[in-house]
Amino acid sequence: MKAAAGLALALAAGGAAAFGGPEVLEAWLPSFLLWTQFAIGALGVLAIGHLLREEWLAPIRPPLEAMARSLPMLALMAVPVLVAVETLYPWAAPEAGPQQGSRALVLAPLAFRLRALGYLLLWAVLGRALARPGRHQRLSALTLILLLPSALLAAHDWVLSRDPAWLPSLQGFAIWVEGLAGALALAILAAWRTPPRAEGLPGLERALLTLALAVLWLWFTQFIVVWMADRPEESGWYLRRLGDWGWVQLGVALPALLLAISLAAPPDHGRWRMTAVCLLLLVQHVAHLWWVVRPDAPSGAPPPWLDLVVAGGLGFAWVVWWDAEHRRRPATA
Repeated sequence: MKAAAGLALALAAGGAAAFGGPEVLEAWLPSFLLWTQFAIGALGVLAIGHLLREEWLAPIRPPLEAMARSLPMLALMAVPVLVAVETLYPWAAPEAGPQQGSRALVLAPLAFRLRALGYLLLWAVLGRALARPGRHQRLSALTLILLLPSALLAAHDWVLSRDPAWLPSLQGFAIWVEGLAGALALAILAAWRTPPRAEGLPGLERALLTLALAVLWLWFTQFIVVWMADRPEESGWYLRRLGDWGWVQLGVALPALLLAISLAAPPDHGRWRMTAVCLLLLVQHVAHLWWVVRPDAPSGAPPPWLDLVVAGGLGFAWVVWWDAEHRRRPATA
């Protein structure tokens, strides 16, 4: 099944890169980013759990390790993005002209592609190493040292550079923390087939609440900083998203996050409440990612049905790979 999923995805990626129009490529980008965030988020949660010797890691370790080992699949998903840099990123379009100063070294198609390959290779190696049996405190420390800067650079390259005027900020870190929350929520839902031991539940409750509060604080802080600084290029980034796209954030992502926090705050969640918190965090994660990525589409937004088809197809291939890895090593010591 895993080989079949990989072959199907390779063919789909090759077809999208060679024959996909701007709408297909635009639908491909947020789907690739979504599944990538789950994988590198799982890598971060694993590293934090090992480093702090947390009890809550044990029940969710198998699904997290399976997610971390899905990074080779994500390299296939990256193919259309790397081939179509000039279509997906306004700064790379021929009519944009050469970048000036230090941006010429960063916002260049060749440098973009080389960095992307470097990120994916680094994460794949770390994922394989951290998913081995045993305790990995030293490796986890090294993983976080390498993962954090690479994830922030990738967020700037793949997401924030769609607006060439955007400056480095807390946005990249907020995107990474949101990926941690999404990966933890997905792993908890996957682990319900073998319910966690009672001693691990309080830790999972605290971890979910902490990450949900961190997501809210980081996005709110970034908004306040931009509003107080009154920088036109950064204000324009928000204004584009509060127009036609405002309903995604204010009507879906923010209510889901606030409801998740309100349900996660009281202790002793119980199975149904923890499930609801995880589902709400996943809804928030998906909606917020589309809200961040889509308004800067150079060729406009694709039809919703195309978004659903591409996201569902890539998600199906990723879940098949993840499930195969999960079943191959269902538990680790």
